[in-house]
Order: sequence, then structure tokens, then C-alpha cells
Amino acid sequence: MRNRRTRILEGLTGGSFRLSSDDKAFLRDLAKVRLISEDDADATHFAQRKTKASKRLDKLVEQGLLSRKEITIPGKGVVKAYTFGSEDVAKSLGSKLPKVNRMRNAYHELIVSRLYFAEGRPASFKIEAEFTNSDIESIRQEGQSISEVARPDALFTNAQGQVVVVEADSGQYNSTQIKEKINSWKGFPQVWGQPEQRKSAVENFSSAKVHRF
Repeated sequence: MRNRRTRILEGLTGGSFRLSSDDKAFLRDLAKVRLISEDDADATHFAQRKTKASKRLDKLVEQGLLSRKEITIPGKGVVKAYTFGSEDVAKSLGSKLPKVNRMRNAYHELIVSRLYFAEGRPASFKIEAEFTNSDIESIRQEGQSISEVARPDALFTNAQGQVVVVEADSGQYNSTQIKEKINSWKGFPQVWGQPEQRKSAVENFSSAKVHRF
């Protein structure tokens, strides 16, 4: 017997599938970050399988549940990543498709997703598109209005109960931009993601934790 969620997804996609516990774990994380690389799926959701994650995920692409993307990383080539197959599929799972535009390219969104996995998949991790006024209030400096608060790419609460600011730089930020952002969130733990090829390195100006992708 297929459960109600699976029947809804089959109605939206026209596909026919049975979702394993690995599939469901992947979809839960995808609902949170909207884009997941094949590498992170391999290491996290399908690590116990003998075959690569893409073998299973590509089948779900064929069924319409997922969509496959190819994202170019400067100096490293192309990385395969997955999103939901449509906005309706994403909505049925409490999510949306990633917001990719002139200001936020797919590589930027991939770095945000990779930061989620690099930090151990915090349950409280929330991307900027999902922020509420309460989230913004949690990083508001004294004297600031909510509209004046610089919005990071994501937030989560660490084991010590501190709000952690998460920022992704796809290699475009110069030193001035980095320093401005660091100062905007002064007093909060910060986690940054950058590529190996970048205009300026975060650690030159801060003790923030930095992941290289």
C-alpha cells in the first residue's frame, strides 16, 4: 500500500515509485535547502549503498519527482545536483524551488546547501528565503530596525544555544564586502563557505569558521 504522500506525489508527477527510507531522508533535507549535490547525497543519504546516489536519484528524475542540474565550479568542473521536479512537487513537501537569478547563481545556492551538510545538518537550519521577522530579530543589533538588518544566507542555533550566521560567497566578494558583512553580524558566531578560487579570503579579516568547496 502506498501512503497518502506517495499517492499525492504520483498524482503530481505521473510517475510510479516506492520511496525508501534513504529517499525520504534525502527529500526531507531537500525540502530544507532546496538543492543537494550528488556528492552530499552520496556521503549522507546513500552512503550504505554499493551504487552511487545518482543511480537512484536519476530514476526519480525520470519519474518527475526530481530535476537534475549541472553546476559549474570555477577550476573544478561540473557538479551534478538535484532539486524538486516542479514547484508543485516542492510545495507538496513544504518547500519551493531554489531562487536562482542574476543576484544569486546556482553555485551560490549550492554552497549554502553544502554548508548545511558541512555543519552536520542542524535541525534548526533555515535558509534566508524562509526567514520570519523573529529570525531577523534574533540577529538585530541594538539600535537597528528589522529593515536595517543585513540578511545572511542562513541561520541555525548551535549546541550552546547561540544563533549562528551562515554566509556563502561564490568567489565574487571583495575584501570590503567581506568586512562589511562580518561587521554586520559582529558578536554572533559565523560560518562562511567559499571556493578555492575567490577574490578575497574571509579568514584574512575574521576568525569565522570557513569551509572551502
